[in-house]
Amino acid sequence: MYDDQMDIAFAGMKADSGADRVESFPVGADTLAFGVVAGTDGNGLLVAGPGTKLRGITVHSHAVKNDTYVKTECASVMTRGLIWARVTAAGAVTEDGAVKFAADGTVADTGANTLTNAVFRSGKVSTTFYGDIALVELHNPFSETDTVAP
Repeated sequence: MYDDQMDIAFAGMKADSGADRVESFPVGADTLAFGVVAGTDGNGLLVAGPGTKLRGITVHSHAVKNDTYVKTECASVMTRGLIWARVTAAGAVTEDGAVKFAADGTVADTGANTLTNAVFRSGKVSTTFYGDIALVELHNPFSETDTVAP
């Protein structure tokens, strides 16, 4: 059965075919959702949230079961480009505003951390299967000196 209306997008979906940069990292968490801010831990393994080194936003993969990466899988992470990210429960999103994120990697106008190289390019969009998402534009990739701003 098909719905008569498709969702505008889904979490972790690339928003266009423009220039972007995607890097791969081994997953260190038991599960890691698509469309969340992620960083690597002290062992270089990808985890939700900032980790010890911020990396970017996890990219959706049709090759992954159950719409989530699992420990030891290779996850794709967008470091530059347009991507749809999961919004924190009950979080607000302001188009052209700064991107903040929670410990679980979900984004909103407020959060414990700031994604310093990013800006919202949409307001909050409600979807049937992925809940609330927002379009995020990631600018230049993170450098070795980038840190998570409180």
